[in-house]
Amino acid sequence: MRKMFSRQLIEARHEMLSIYEAVDLSLHDAVRAFVTDDKKLAGRAQKESLSIEARCDNLEAVCYNLISMQSPMASDFRILQTINYVNYNLQRMCDKVHRIARAARKKVKADISLPAELVDLIEQEATFVYRVLGLSVSALVNNDMSAAGDLIDLDEPVHKMYEEFFRTYNRMNTEEMADEDSLDDLRRVIMVARYLDRIASISIDAASRITFMLTGQRFSLSDVADADDGELETMRIPSGEGVILKPEVDAKFVSRIALDEVNDELAELIKQAKADEAAKG
Repeated sequence: MRKMFSRQLIEARHEMLSIYEAVDLSLHDAVRAFVTDDKKLAGRAQKESLSIEARCDNLEAVCYNLISMQSPMASDFRILQTINYVNYNLQRMCDKVHRIARAARKKVKADISLPAELVDLIEQEATFVYRVLGLSVSALVNNDMSAAGDLIDLDEPVHKMYEEFFRTYNRMNTEEMADEDSLDDLRRVIMVARYLDRIASISIDAASRITFMLTGQRFSLSDVADADDGELETMRIPSGEGVILKPEVDAKFVSRIALDEVNDELAELIKQAKADEAAKG
């Protein structure tokens, strides 16, 4: 019975990581659709976001079932709590991805050519957001509190791009826009910038829960960022029997994320995972 629980716990963790990967890829599609006016790609991103939401709902049910039926020990319970918390935030990110894809479809349908400067800023902001998601995944796969602490530094450039977007928008003479529909589309672009900013913040919040999983304490990312490697190691508490956290295995479930978005340690694990898969084939 205990072996079955451990297997189910590992499967739930892998599903959480796989959903993170799916959110990242779907965000890429939604932003690309918005930037390139690709209505078909936007529709596909919308459908994918709905599929991801369904997976999140199922994972939540799995976690609560394991908690209620298996009475997990402290270390296992922390893993389940972490999975559930990350999953909740993945649902929030997925909602923002869906909204970006919907804005892309409406932009194409209305046949509105938005100022190139604003669209370029959206693309630049998204590049920083991809990096936030990649480092969040890196922290979760490698059980790396140091990587989680590094996320604080990544949040600032995302928000700066968001602020730059508003400064650029405010400089524009919106009265030159021909009609109210055009103004609505311009407002929609502003919301896309906001959605990207929120996705980054939510992803950082999700990854921060790893500190609780590994230490049993509610350390903030600021606490982690200020600690050196030795201090971080002393914060950790031993894992319980049956708890299996294997980054080399977990990396397989995020292997489609771009290597330049994750940290070096995860990039190497992904390369190895792909090499192993190719050797089997």
